[in-house]
Amino acid sequence: MKVMWRKSIILVSIIILLLGGCSQGMNVSAEEIIHNAIESEKDVTTYHGVSEMKMFDGEEMTEHIILEENVADEKRKVLTKDQLLDQEVEVFNDGQKMIMYDKGKGQAHEMDTSELGDIAGSSPKDQLKTMMESMKDSHTYEMSGEEKVLDYDTYHIEIKANEADNLLGDMELWVDQKTWFVVKMISETGDVRTELEYTELDFSPEFPEGTFTLEIPDDVEIENLEESFGPDTVTLEEAEEALGQAFLVLPEEEVHLSNVQMYDFSSELERYEVELTYSSEEDIPMFTLSIFPTPEEMAIEGADLEIRGNPAEYEEVINGYLWDEDGLRYSLLMTNPDVEEEEILNMLENMKLSSDE
Repeated sequence: MKVMWRKSIILVSIIILLLGGCSQGMNVSAEEIIHNAIESEKDVTTYHGVSEMKMFDGEEMTEHIILEENVADEKRKVLTKDQLLDQEVEVFNDGQKMIMYDKGKGQAHEMDTSELGDIAGSSPKDQLKTMMESMKDSHTYEMSGEEKVLDYDTYHIEIKANEADNLLGDMELWVDQKTWFVVKMISETGDVRTELEYTELDFSPEFPEGTFTLEIPDDVEIENLEESFGPDTVTLEEAEEALGQAFLVLPEEEVHLSNVQMYDFSSELERYEVELTYSSEEDIPMFTLSIFPTPEEMAIEGADLEIRGNPAEYEEVINGYLWDEDGLRYSLLMTNPDVEEEEILNMLENMKLSSDE
């Protein structure tokens, strides 16, 4: 689960832009630069960019992707070329609908994004703001200098985690001094290192006719993305059958189990994942509990507490707890900030098997 969170955060970071005013002198701090960029009312709404993203686990390259982005206001088209798997995927979003076409598999999916509002159409600046707000208490920003990257004058900013084994780890950003666009980024978390660098960047592109369309063959059916990859609502018994065993749940007298959903990751990860959603008696969301077979390659590192007598860790960035028990991994993500750690840990001590419900 931790690796999946890291990849999710890294992929969000890939297209970060720092947008805003004009060049500033070196007498300003890294915090001031980031704050001014985030709070600026200016926005780069149109650009063409080509970037190269590499991910390493130790010395082994695990991902190598070329991304081509075309953005014009709400219209966004991204082509990803996986250099290791020799695969291409095109994604187009016009602010109302997103269409994804996997050329290699000959599959196409669509998703309604009109009701997602700012989530679907958030600018890179907004994405950065969300990330920086989650890091303000866990990281320190330092100005490393001014460097030339892709013919742009950039600020080189280092972002250091205050504690070892932080989920986001350490980052380096090379920020264009005029547009606040992140031209280059390096992220390191444990043995995982991600490098992203733009090789082409144009803030005044002239898009050819047909740029913001997808050419999908007539024989390829466009399926609903949520129906194809979304979870199924199941019973506890059906969840037990998918996992192959009973699992721990919270007693109903303390919180209410409002939903049980199951994700089918059998083709990608060879497993099913069950997600339990809990709420209070007043129907206030409390937390979600994800359960899946303990993955051998995703050991819990740097355990800083115990849950039910098992080594566990707390991730401040996602406000979540992680532990293994009887061959299953449990990942609890808090959705109610008013619940104290002592209260939730006491609840977890009173968990019982789903088969006893």
